[in-house]
Amino acid sequence: MIIYILFMFAIRLMGKRQVGELQLSELVTTFMLSELAINPIQDTSIPIFYSLIPLIFLLAAEVIMSFIMTKSPLMKKMFFGSPSIIIQNGILNQKELSRLRISISELLGELRLKDVSDISDVDYAILEQNGKLSVFLKEDKISIDKKSCGIAHSIVIDGDINKSNLKYAKKDEEWIFDELCKRKLSIEDIFLMTVDDEDNVNIIIKEEK
Repeated sequence: MIIYILFMFAIRLMGKRQVGELQLSELVTTFMLSELAINPIQDTSIPIFYSLIPLIFLLAAEVIMSFIMTKSPLMKKMFFGSPSIIIQNGILNQKELSRLRISISELLGELRLKDVSDISDVDYAILEQNGKLSVFLKEDKISIDKKSCGIAHSIVIDGDINKSNLKYAKKDEEWIFDELCKRKLSIEDIFLMTVDDEDNVNIIIKEEK
């Protein structure tokens, strides 16, 4: 019961994600915690204390690592990667598909799960960090009262410029600073800045701590 309660507390502290949405570090920590937790249950000669210390250590390491990831985009990209654009403006990126080791059959299957029967209907398809596929249809394939503006590219996240997304948006850093200058803002003020394919800009200012 002690191990059960501690393990439930540890998983609860890690967050409320479903198994399919766990980050890599969370998934590894969960496997290691379960292995440590089962040892005193299987072998009563092993004191609970022997599992308690590494369990607390792993939990602390996961919490610290998660905090670092929220503050360091470089570390997050290093450990978890970044979203991959597979289809952009209706054009399939075959090199990216090959790099991700995803066959065209798998891609078509994922599109069917999104109720998309024809790949030519897709404006954007993005493989997210959690392994799920986000799909955006072309303007003439969606409801007439919902105009498509492509995708909103996250070009500034928590004061840092995302150069890969800037490239996808076909903008440069000078354009960012010009837009911020018009609004009398600095890059350090920005929590999130996005621009879509119709040049619609959305800016969320950092909240004061």
